[in-house]
Amino acid sequence: MNFWFPLLFIFARIVAFVFALPFFAWRGIPVMLRVFIALTISFLLVLNWEGGIILPGSDLEMILLLLRELAVGLALGFLVYLFLSVFLMSGQFMDLKAGLTMAGTFDPLFGGQVTILGQFFYLLAVVFYLTINGHHLLFFSLKESLEVIPPGVSLGFRPVLWEYVKIFCRMFLLAFQIAAPVIIIIWLADIALGFLSKTVPQIHVFIVGLPLKIALVLVVFLLLLPMMGGVMIEVFDLLGQDFVRVIRGLSLG
Repeated sequence: MNFWFPLLFIFARIVAFVFALPFFAWRGIPVMLRVFIALTISFLLVLNWEGGIILPGSDLEMILLLLRELAVGLALGFLVYLFLSVFLMSGQFMDLKAGLTMAGTFDPLFGGQVTILGQFFYLLAVVFYLTINGHHLLFFSLKESLEVIPPGVSLGFRPVLWEYVKIFCRMFLLAFQIAAPVIIIIWLADIALGFLSKTVPQIHVFIVGLPLKIALVLVVFLLLLPMMGGVMIEVFDLLGQDFVRVIRGLSLG
């Protein structure tokens, strides 16, 4: 009883976290494999967890506690997805200005339509995060969450919701800042093409401008790519800080 009940509650938190995590949320990964990974992590965590839980007095309390653990796991997993989506969003900003949204296709991994640069930027961020062993720190923070908010305690979802609103606004601004050089270049190109159409009306601006914009976006993107490593490190540092802040917010129930 002292082992199986903590394992059940920890598994509920970890399985929700794994299903929301970008590394495992892709549809190409079998559901049973995700469950097995969550069960393995939960087993390892419960072996190293020295805390205790108060057993529920009824089946309704048991269901409520399990739902609460699922909510905690989803909240933490969605936070990681939100930070990685910064690069997906910035790439889509670039594609939008270049006219590459017409080349967007349905991607079964994402479960929706994605653009070329957005998908490339997102996958690059995921690979970079795994390369710097960010997932090690992530699962270590998840272990620490069991100490800060052990299963069975009351949670403070209201301050966390407001924290998520601030994080979302900050991520949107950060995505726009990453794509700002491309947006400025395309804006200047639009002005130049406007003057060109007035000067030489015989030139079809749309036919000339569309490949020109695509070429400019790709050139600026390649120039920005070597500097993206420092930007990604800063974003992932913010992820670690906000991860701790969200956990502390949940503990204020």
